[in-house]
Amino acid sequence: MARIHSIETRLEERRKRDISEQVPFRLDGQTYYAEKNIVAGEMETLALGAPIGEMMTSETARQELLEKIVLDVELGREQVPTLYGPIYDTLEDSNFPKEFEAKWAQHGSVIFFEHMEGEEVKFGSLNAESGPIAKIKGYAAGFEYTKEMELFNQTFNLEIINKAFGEGHNAILNHLHLAPIFQFNYQAANKTAPVYVDEKGKVLASSTGAHFYLSMRQTLKQGLTDSRKAGRPGTILLANSANKEDIEDGMSAMNIQATPYKAVSGISDIIYYDGWEVNVGKRTIAYPGVPEGKAYLIRPKRGFKELIKQRLVVDSTMGDKTRLVESQIVGDFWRGVFAAVEENVQEITLPGQS
Repeated sequence: MARIHSIETRLEERRKRDISEQVPFRLDGQTYYAEKNIVAGEMETLALGAPIGEMMTSETARQELLEKIVLDVELGREQVPTLYGPIYDTLEDSNFPKEFEAKWAQHGSVIFFEHMEGEEVKFGSLNAESGPIAKIKGYAAGFEYTKEMELFNQTFNLEIINKAFGEGHNAILNHLHLAPIFQFNYQAANKTAPVYVDEKGKVLASSTGAHFYLSMRQTLKQGLTDSRKAGRPGTILLANSANKEDIEDGMSAMNIQATPYKAVSGISDIIYYDGWEVNVGKRTIAYPGVPEGKAYLIRPKRGFKELIKQRLVVDSTMGDKTRLVESQIVGDFWRGVFAAVEENVQEITLPGQS
């Protein structure tokens, strides 16, 4: 059976693991590190030893305060796991240029031939994926700690903001990497229409009289066939969780009118992505999810590159006394996404219920 990736399954996996890592942050231009520890899925957080106002009085205390902020941000990130890992190959280098030409996403091809005496050895080559130019872009967000938070020691507000900061960071990463796949305008060669069959397995011209789960099964198999014939065999399915039960039932082994059907093979992973939404002040920010009724069969890694120049770093400076802001916190990261979707994705329209 295919491995399932969703917010819920990732959170369940994280409840079973132990993690220890150093998370960098900056205070007045100097880099420090916070110790992030997760034991059996539970993350250790830092409790302040003094009211917020007192934490602003010395560099050592401010460092302790920012360490707590960083760990709270990490706690927020743990609540919104990233889902795109099975699709993308991750490359990280602080020396990445601002732009990558499409020909940069290359893969090697080498074939061994029987060598005949006197013949020249056949040399391998580098083949490039086509696709958009990948650009490294900077993303930033910030929040402020005010005089009011200091006077009334509103630590609870501080923690809420910190966690929201981490959640927003991982939410935009999911959007940046998954949206190019389901928002692309695919040509006919990259599309598989629903295939309707009756309970005896006979292909029908329309959904009238169709057996829903056999039709789902046949549609997914047709998508696999189409992607293989096009030379881009997909192994990962991206879909909306509203179609979860129908997809998994259609892929499982079944017996219909005494006829046994084996489980659909060839799909190693299924990712369910429904987008993300949050209210920021009076604005609602929403990242769309995979449209219901659509699924995307993906050949992973080769044409999908996650480019990391700088991971999220939280930076603190003194605030603006004219606005009674005690401290300003800014987090920024620099990343790019290369997604050659046309060469690596088959869009499948799922059959509808009659």
